[in-house]
Amino acid sequence: MKNKRKKFFACIGLLVLSFLIGFWLYPDKDEGDEYIFDKSYQITLEDVQRARTPLPYENAAQQNDSLSSGSNESQESENEPVQKLSSKELKKIFSDGLINSHTTLKYFKHLEHMFRKSATIEEHLEWVKKHLFSEFSETEAQQLFDTYKKYLECEIALLEQYRHLSNVKSMDEAIEMLKKIQEFRRSRLGNDLADKLFGADVKAKEYAFRRADIVGNDDLYGKEKEDLLKKLNDDMWGNDADAVEKFEPDTPIAWQRFNEKQEIYKKDLDELSSKDAREAKVREYRTDFFSPEVVKRLEAVDHQIATEEQTETAYRDKEKAIFEDRSIPEDEKNQRLKTLQDQTFGDDADAFRRRETMRIELEKMAAEHPKKQD
Repeated sequence: MKNKRKKFFACIGLLVLSFLIGFWLYPDKDEGDEYIFDKSYQITLEDVQRARTPLPYENAAQQNDSLSSGSNESQESENEPVQKLSSKELKKIFSDGLINSHTTLKYFKHLEHMFRKSATIEEHLEWVKKHLFSEFSETEAQQLFDTYKKYLECEIALLEQYRHLSNVKSMDEAIEMLKKIQEFRRSRLGNDLADKLFGADVKAKEYAFRRADIVGNDDLYGKEKEDLLKKLNDDMWGNDADAVEKFEPDTPIAWQRFNEKQEIYKKDLDELSSKDAREAKVREYRTDFFSPEVVKRLEAVDHQIATEEQTETAYRDKEKAIFEDRSIPEDEKNQRLKTLQDQTFGDDADAFRRRETMRIELEKMAAEHPKKQD
């Protein structure tokens, strides 16, 4: 019974996971394919950001799950929701209307989770209906329930239709599959409802896939990629195109963009004449993403790492000389190495020896259990 209770909800999650696996394993795409949601659909950057902002109960629900994860499942009430929202929270969530592009889908997914212990779809829908009618007016509850029922039946039918989704092997196929998924939803829910519920999510995924494909193309130079990204932004976001590239310095997004910049200019960097030239160029990129204070701290870290590398290189040369010196008795070599380590690394000598022990053990294990060649 326990396995039966969670089967149809787990399958919905696997649908998306299979698609993502298929895309990331085979990121290949030809130019010229049709957008699913371009700028003409009026799904703005703000719509996507609001759709991806967690609802107020989500963190509390996850915490509640974590705290109760060790309890006996049979002791939990079969129809007790994970987290109940106050009337004030519900009013805020649906301030844009009951069926909107920002919160309705997230609320529906939470309903799935709240009543995930149901044994059948019929039982699940019965619990959801009872819950909605206890939280909303009769008219609002009926509208939400009718829409939720359509949504759930559509997603289950979608799983059955595209159960072999992991066979996607190229960007063209990935985009085409994402397009077919939305067309399937439109055929079941109607264009307006399907696009209102899923449009922001599908557009965000489509954009992320297309952007990653451009950034990861090792055959293109940085300027070529920058031009393609600008066109992608214009095509998909219209008036929001410039806003897509904006970020605050020193934030997690700035770090992501800094790493992306190195990937964008990978071909340029790889063709520089030396490692020093490449590192100098990367340091130059930092000024576009970080404040002068952070850049200064990063340069200090660079200096520390370079110093440590030089120290270890010097140690390895002396270590090699000890090992190869036949005039030193074998039983004295280990003591000489320990003395050399103390002199070279000072207070960090013990930490260095621990790392060395781990490295030697790992190399020994690798030698004893070599990887099988494909």
